[in-house]
Amino acid sequence: MSTNGKKQVPLLDGMMKLPAFPGDTGHLIGCKCRKCGELFFIRREICENCQGQELEEIALSKKGKLYAFSVMFYPAPPPYKPPEPFVPYGLGWIELPEGIVLFSLITENDPKKLIVGMEMELLFDKLEEDKDGNDVMVYKFQPGRSG
Repeated sequence: MSTNGKKQVPLLDGMMKLPAFPGDTGHLIGCKCRKCGELFFIRREICENCQGQELEEIALSKKGKLYAFSVMFYPAPPPYKPPEPFVPYGLGWIELPEGIVLFSLITENDPKKLIVGMEMELLFDKLEEDKDGNDVMVYKFQPGRSG
């Protein structure tokens, strides 16, 4: 769903289902091997555990816990063209209830406000515009809202 009239496209195909209508929150796309049960993010065609080729797409949880984090005080390397100012920025490992731990940008960049084990929530944000003027979207996690 776009709020500025532009089409939104994921950074990578098979990574996320972006919100399609008001009230829809979208989700990250994972997959589960039907042979051994291993879970993965991002969706793939072959299981890295058993080499099975029967993987089913699953919607991953929108909430997780902060497993580990770092706050970067230097610009991201090319090819990223983040909006200014981008430094500092938070990076974290988010543990989802499914057992997957994934790497993510996080919205909080003050290390004093980040605590390992705190609740985190998924959101989608514009990274840049592609050559066709579409908003290229990435996923991020933000500290969970209380209440």
